[in-house]
Amino acid sequence: MASASAATPGAPGGGPGGGGGQGIKDSFVGVTTDGTVITDLYSIHQTGVSTGEVVAATEAWLASLTDAQRTSITFPVEVSDYTQDQWRLWTNVDGSRDAGISLQDMTEDQRTKALSVLAAGMSARGLENADKVRHLNLYGGQLANMTDKFNDELYWLTMMGTPSGTEPWGWQFEGHHLVINYFVLGDQVVMTPTFMGSEPTVANFEIGSKYEGTESFQDELAAGYDLVRSLSPDQQSVAITTSATSDRDLTAGAYSDNAVMAYEGIKASELDSAQLAKLWTIVELFVGNVNEGHAEVKMVEVRAHVDETHFSWHGSTADDVPMYYRVHSPVLLIELDSQDLGPIGKAMGWPAGMTQRQTRHHPYPQRQ
Repeated sequence: MASASAATPGAPGGGPGGGGGQGIKDSFVGVTTDGTVITDLYSIHQTGVSTGEVVAATEAWLASLTDAQRTSITFPVEVSDYTQDQWRLWTNVDGSRDAGISLQDMTEDQRTKALSVLAAGMSARGLENADKVRHLNLYGGQLANMTDKFNDELYWLTMMGTPSGTEPWGWQFEGHHLVINYFVLGDQVVMTPTFMGSEPTVANFEIGSKYEGTESFQDELAAGYDLVRSLSPDQQSVAITTSATSDRDLTAGAYSDNAVMAYEGIKASELDSAQLAKLWTIVELFVGNVNEGHAEVKMVEVRAHVDETHFSWHGSTADDVPMYYRVHSPVLLIELDSQDLGPIGKAMGWPAGMTQRQTRHHPYPQRQ
């Protein structure tokens, strides 16, 4: 199982919830290195990148819903009771949800318009990544003969606030191995936390599925290997913080938006120019899931903190074995983790032990 996630300190954070999740136990702090919030990292400002397309797409989807549906899927942007904060009540596990409406329960027109919301907010590559997660979820269900639980339509879209060019609002797309939180204020966008995972990561079991041959996270894995293998032995001794791995290496997952994660690994300032370019390639792969204009805005912010950016690796650098990597700065947290067997692998009777069949990546911007 592979899973990747990205987070941005200071943006709407998340933890798994809904559908019987563990719930929110503490008021929001955000991901920090030591429990101390860094102030003044972010500001409300003009980016010059239009959000008109995602506003229009979301309005079109909402207009396609019945009055009862619109009421049931709309939540406040901010709530007084933090335990009911929909931004934080997300989960990447399989199961039903207590918020939003699933693609499965939409009409064909509503489903088309719902996916257009994602297309308007994400880059072409980001949308492709999200689609691959859904398609591989169905593929896994076909492998295990469990398509009632694992398919490409058990994904819920939820609204926070009302689409606007001036007031804060956003949406949340949530299901097994795929969670996207999308917050908009004027022409500023924060797409975090975003969680993408897959089991298997490559559809190569020759079962006659229309998704045969689909691959996920191959570029993200290759970019990580490219950087860590370019390091000198002395640099690797700093960057590789442990030779051991577990399926708990990924830290800022569901219900973990207050995670405390100390910096680890090698500083970007200790990389040569070629190695630094490889690091930025990793970051661009994750940040680039949002639409191109807002990805460029974010990259400027990330590069401004180059001296505080760290890269770390857990496990071996050999191919197709357990590994994990992290890119971490005051304004960015990216985790990619290959994990032990999930429900599909267990149902299939795959050998126990971690492989790259299942991967999760979690870009998790911290709120500061």
